[in-house]
Amino acid sequence: MTIDEFVQLYRKEIPMYSAWGKYVKETIMKLLAEKTADIDRIVKIPAVPRVKSEGSIVEKAFSGRKSYIDPYNEITDKVGIRFVVLLESQIRIIEDIITSCTEWNATEDVDYKKNKETMPELFTYQSVHYLVTNSIEREIDGNTIKENTPCEIQIRTLEQHAYAELSHDMVYKKNSVMKSDVKRYLARSMALNEASDDLFERVNIMINREMKRYNEFVEISKGYVEYPDISEKLNKSLYDSIEKIIDRHGIRPDNLQEFIDKKTYISRIVVERQSKSILYNQPIILLLYLIAFRYSEELASEWDFTDDLLEPIYSDLGISGNID
Repeated sequence: MTIDEFVQLYRKEIPMYSAWGKYVKETIMKLLAEKTADIDRIVKIPAVPRVKSEGSIVEKAFSGRKSYIDPYNEITDKVGIRFVVLLESQIRIIEDIITSCTEWNATEDVDYKKNKETMPELFTYQSVHYLVTNSIEREIDGNTIKENTPCEIQIRTLEQHAYAELSHDMVYKKNSVMKSDVKRYLARSMALNEASDDLFERVNIMINREMKRYNEFVEISKGYVEYPDISEKLNKSLYDSIEKIIDRHGIRPDNLQEFIDKKTYISRIVVERQSKSILYNQPIILLLYLIAFRYSEELASEWDFTDDLLEPIYSDLGISGNID
């Protein structure tokens, strides 16, 4: 196939690759949304399907950088999607979606973890690559997607992405030889990035451990009252303001449950005031009643918000004279 024939065929099929890439991306995002309500906590850079430019694919096919027998069909990254996540563990979430989806056939192209196992001393480009091919001919957005049409998917962390963006032009520049000091600095940066990814994972585990108790308090509270207008930021801030008291006295989620079971009128008060105060639309309000009942003076002295928010709680509990 001549270059002109190659280009003409590619121009004809660009709409097909564009439609296929869009479909793959939207399918993955839809399946991800079913796993988590907060996609932005995982996907840190918008995933955008990109069709290879004519110049780029011609250079790859005819430059001699790789030996192709049938370059048009052997080049499988005519359309690609990159998912950039915060944590290495989140890479596996995207991987699971790709490999379990029945809309396509998925094969793993490059796995940097395998590279680390076989070449542990090498610090270089890291990214998980998958190739998904259309399992059957189908129509998408008015385009016929031929069977076995490929789409390349890359999954990497922010740290890996930063390295890839910095090194890409130098690594792939034709007929260039990187100076030894450049190679060394790149390897050092990748080592630091890998260490950062590991530290991020450790910090995330610690944060999740700390959030476990908070989430348990919230779920118990939701079991007694429906909260139609929760502000996660406000709710967590209220919890943070009393967390020292919780730690100091070892207050457990089951303590909250016992307290609300005994003082059933508190749940009714919370429901009655939800239309008048945003405070009563936050699940931590029930925990505030418990803290106020048991440790009113400590709460008054350590409270981060204005005193007027505590006054009705103290009044409902028959406590007075504790707020300065």
